[in-house]
Amino acid sequence: MERNDISLRAGWIGVFANAFLAALKIFVGWFFNSTAVLADGIDTATDIFTSLITLISSRISSRPPDETHPYGHEKIEAIAAKIVSFVIFYAGASLMVSSLRKIYLGQYTVIIGVLPIVVSLISIAAKTWLFIYKYRVGKKIKSSVFIADALNMRNDILISSTVFVSIILSKYGLLWVDGVVALMISAMVIKTAFEIFRETSYELMDGMANLDIYNQIFKAIETVRGAFNPHKVRVRQAGYKYFVDMDIEVDGKISVQEGHEIATRVKHAIIKQNDRIADVMVHVEPIGNVEKEAYGLSQNQIKGGIDSDNQR
Repeated sequence: MERNDISLRAGWIGVFANAFLAALKIFVGWFFNSTAVLADGIDTATDIFTSLITLISSRISSRPPDETHPYGHEKIEAIAAKIVSFVIFYAGASLMVSSLRKIYLGQYTVIIGVLPIVVSLISIAAKTWLFIYKYRVGKKIKSSVFIADALNMRNDILISSTVFVSIILSKYGLLWVDGVVALMISAMVIKTAFEIFRETSYELMDGMANLDIYNQIFKAIETVRGAFNPHKVRVRQAGYKYFVDMDIEVDGKISVQEGHEIATRVKHAIIKQNDRIADVMVHVEPIGNVEKEAYGLSQNQIKGGIDSDNQR
């Protein structure tokens, strides 16, 4: 199954599953006097929107490169993940304000029946399955927005578990627990929003949180005869793809054709090392060339730790 088909199926599963859970929890929370269950339902309702965002972004990211987007459209996934973080933050902030107001005014209610307990257990089971499913999909297709959505599902497992405990305690007369748990849920929702926002910032700023990709690049170059001193290596991520710019040194006495062939072998070796690398731009210099160059990483920097001074 192609990447686009996998993402579309996973997106629609998320929409329908979260719609069912949200409707169930909001109904039970409202009619059975559980603020915590109602809060959990509102949080799940935002998951419908985030699942729709993953659907839309997946369709856009699957478009091929064109004259206005020569690197492709994959970065839409990072933008979508940012939107997800804003939606989650708004839901968490609204819930926090509402919970604080009820606690301050002492608006405690008696939870009716056992249905809120049953709904919480259903939510825990469903969210656990959604987290595992979406996380596996995100890893399989290398999608930042699906991984962000999965992390949101993981947070929901904790939320529903906390709601379950609060309902049990409320049944034993601790009526204030329901409102306090709703406040705790809002804090967890806001925390998740900040985490997603931070993680996607690397991609949008052409940064790399994991430098292992550089080790893979240098390892690949070591297999190419005639390529020396790889430096000024820069990697940027666009969705699940990587784009690499770099310099290498070759014997200054060889022909332009021979230098081009070495650069081509370097490109193919790097792409073979990691199939997520979509393109490699290799600039050829004569051995011993010394000049002030733009920032980029060398093999010595990776082995010895990153140094802000990039002079060779």
